[in-house]
Amino acid sequence: MKLLKVLLPVLVDFGVFWAVVYFNMPHHSMRIGEIGNGNLYSLMAYFSLFWGLLLVDGILTQYLIIIPLWNWVKHKGASGRFIAGACIALVCILFAGGLSYVIWLPEDGYRPLLSFWWYMTEIQAVYWMVNFVVLYLLDRKRTSTDSELVEPEAEPAT
Repeated sequence: MKLLKVLLPVLVDFGVFWAVVYFNMPHHSMRIGEIGNGNLYSLMAYFSLFWGLLLVDGILTQYLIIIPLWNWVKHKGASGRFIAGACIALVCILFAGGLSYVIWLPEDGYRPLLSFWWYMTEIQAVYWMVNFVVLYLLDRKRTSTDSELVEPEAEPAT
């Protein structure tokens, strides 16, 4: 079950991103020269060219960080879930801001920086939401099958 929790959420997320990139490929070429232009298509070119490396990174992140976090959050109350969600949101905002700043061209002004920052935050937030929904469904299915396996006690004959 642990292998399924590591692989399935990452594969579902990458399947969604692959579909977005695939359906946009006829309209835009996905070449290495597209990377670094600071727009949506440069991000899609990066994903389409380096998907294998990104997949390995996603699986390692899932195994080393997300599964332990998920197991911790499962046993905490609403305040633990809120703290974990706030930390994940903060990490998404900081990483999106850092990446946006790295590819931002200052001569273009602040509007492209803020636009790309918002877009990168959305991508990460969707990734983590899909990831946690898949983990929730896997755990819910496991607990429902575990409860079905327990046989009810027989009532005493009267």
